Amino acid sequence: MSQQESKCPVSITKARLEFFYNDDSKNGMCSKCHPCKLGIYDAVKIFEAIQAGRGEEKHIALLRRIAEDVKDGGMCKKGKDHADILAAFLKDHAADLERHIKGVCTSRECAYLVRYEINPTLCTMCDKCREACKDFAIEGQKKEPYKTGFTPYRIRQRRCTHCGECVKVCPVGAVFIVEEQAVVGAGK
Repeated sequence: MSQQESKCPVSITKARLEFFYNDDSKNGMCSKCHPCKLGIYDAVKIFEAIQAGRGEEKHIALLRRIAEDVKDGGMCKKGKDHADILAAFLKDHAADLERHIKGVCTSRECAYLVRYEINPTLCTMCDKCREACKDFAIEGQKKEPYKTGFTPYRIRQRRCTHCGECVKVCPVGAVFIVEEQAVVGAGK
């Protein structure tokens, strides 16, 4: 998913900082000052940890400190501008960041914070989802007329890469996205 297609503010901000850090053209980082070079790298790694479901409350304070340090210690306008991008994100999207740290991506884009499920009562066992899955994460048997004993369809979560193809091809909407926090909260 590209930065323009994304609706998740965490993904958008991470992509902007990552592009700045890795871009070798004149628009990228000059890598001459340590606060900018190390700070932007650390911010990207913190965003990756948050999106992978390993977010902690201390990450908010670390991101604030990085924004301040890069703004104060950066030697070029580009670095200071990206510190402002990070600071604006922390101010404008604090609630989104906190939800991500708690394990919920309301945009349903951060793959490790959502899971795909199949509702067995809606599933017609048409096999379209299994055929569309490139990762072989869906198992089950296609229903055939005049035969019984079919295994219901289910998604093997460890294999699922959250590509969303199964949701697109399901004709009855039996495949749906569950926010990971709701699943964790239900088990308590």
